[in-house]
Amino acid sequence: MVFQGGVSKNQGVVAAFEKALGCKITVDENGHLMGALGAAIIARRGGVRREFDFNVENMEFYTREASCGRCPNNCEIVCVYRDGELIDAWGNRCERGAITVKGSRA
Repeated sequence: MVFQGGVSKNQGVVAAFEKALGCKITVDENGHLMGALGAAIIARRGGVRREFDFNVENMEFYTREASCGRCPNNCEIVCVYRDGELIDAWGNRCERGAITVKGSRA
């Protein structure tokens, strides 16, 4: 059994999985980077290509919390903005709380 992703660095979670599954869990020392690899694969498959500029010195990033309230989950959704434009959102537990970013496929 192999455990990858950022949470694989949490020894308590690894121990809990080992206990629940009754077997040894292997954690690669670089396994926390697998999420980045998966995101890169998804981005590549998206077909959108544009130049990337590392110049972020003058960009303003901030987050805001949004409460959905559209179902009993009452999700707290985190919205991330760059220069006043919504670039990402997460935290919804159902489709009613989905906040989509302009140009994305939700």
